[in-house]
Amino acid sequence: MKVAFKKSITFKVLKRIEKLSGEVILRSDVATIAEPRQISRALNRLVQDGRLAKLGYGVYAKLARSEIARTTYLKEGVLPTMREALNRLSIRWEPSSEEQDYQTGRSTQIPVNPTTKLKDRFRRQLRYRDMELTRG
Repeated sequence: MKVAFKKSITFKVLKRIEKLSGEVILRSDVATIAEPRQISRALNRLVQDGRLAKLGYGVYAKLARSEIARTTYLKEGVLPTMREALNRLSIRWEPSSEEQDYQTGRSTQIPVNPTTKLKDRFRRQLRYRDMELTRG
């Protein structure tokens, strides 16, 4: 990303995001840098530049860049990133019974579209492109 000024808020937000471990960024991770409107503009710029993907309200994910395909993607994959977002939001969850059966060896059928059982109330939507977190 080309930055006009090293002291710009977008640059500060980008540097803070690069220091964070994990793939999921919450708005609260960068809230102390500037005013809320400025943070919103900086995050929107990073989404437009292809550095971040907006998964939901206040939830963003780091994107990796494929030099071969010239596109961006979630490094860990969609489902693990969505589940990491649930962990960051302190939402308790567990894999579906079909996925648990496969992981423990009780079944040889691979779940194609695994669902996630939420144990806490969660009304937000988490989505990346046209894939959405499926609740079971």
